[in-house]
Order: sequence, then structure tokens, then C-alpha cells
Amino acid sequence: MSNLKKALLCIGNKMRGDDGVGLYVGSLVEQNLKGWKVFYGEDVPENEFGALREFAPDILVVVDAMSGFDDERIEFFDLSDERDYIYSTHNLPTPVLLSYLRNITPKTLFLGISVLLENVLDFREGLSQKAEILAKKAVEKIKFIDENLG
Repeated sequence: MSNLKKALLCIGNKMRGDDGVGLYVGSLVEQNLKGWKVFYGEDVPENEFGALREFAPDILVVVDAMSGFDDERIEFFDLSDERDYIYSTHNLPTPVLLSYLRNITPKTLFLGISVLLENVLDFREGLSQKAEILAKKAVEKIKFIDENLG
């Protein structure tokens, strides 16, 4: 099953501190998981919809920072139930974004990385040390999916 087309859509804003954690995960995946095509949606992920449709992945993982959960939580969420609360700095609510993406790739997963709200509100470049550690743990979760596909 290694011929599956795998894509990662990274959401975030590098100018808002830890909100850029999803983009950092994308760069780590590009370096360490060669079978994945990485799309950088930044803070307007819908700009990548056309490229994703054209690539037509068999599996899509969307990675983004989130707040409102326990500190240091990195996990896959089923956001078809909108009661899952996600604070997002982006225009499109995450459950709406995912419903669009599932029309492109039914196997779409959301990987949320919990960051402190105060670390995404101000304009500042660079990730906190904690966010860098969480990004590396997120890559391990993607690697686990990669190894267990099929």
C-alpha cells in the first residue's frame, strides 16, 4: 500500500508565534517522510483546495495549532461533530474547512496541536520551545499513520 498518495495541509501564521506550529510540522515532514506531499495553506488554507484537488490524495492530514484543550495535547480529532471546540485564528471555521476537504479526499484527518492561547494572539516570529517539541511529537503521530496505512 506504499503507493498511496499522502498529503499534509499545514495551517498557521508564522508571524503569530505558536500559531505557526503547523507550518513547522510541514517542514519536518518534508525532511523526514519522503512519501508525503506538503501543502502550505498558511492562514488561508482554501487557497490550496485547487492544488489538493489536482493532486487527489488518498489520505489527507490537516495540521493546525489549537487552543482550548489541555496543554501539550496532540491528537487526531473527528470534527464532523461541531461540539469539538477549536479556537482558530483563521477565517474559515475548522469543521467547515474539513467538510470541504472531505469532498476532495474522504479520508481527511485533523491533527490538532494544543498551544497556549496567549502564544498565538500577539504578532511575533518564532515558536516557543514547547511548540517545537510538540511539532516533533506530531510528526511521530504522522509517521505512525504512515506505517499503519492499509
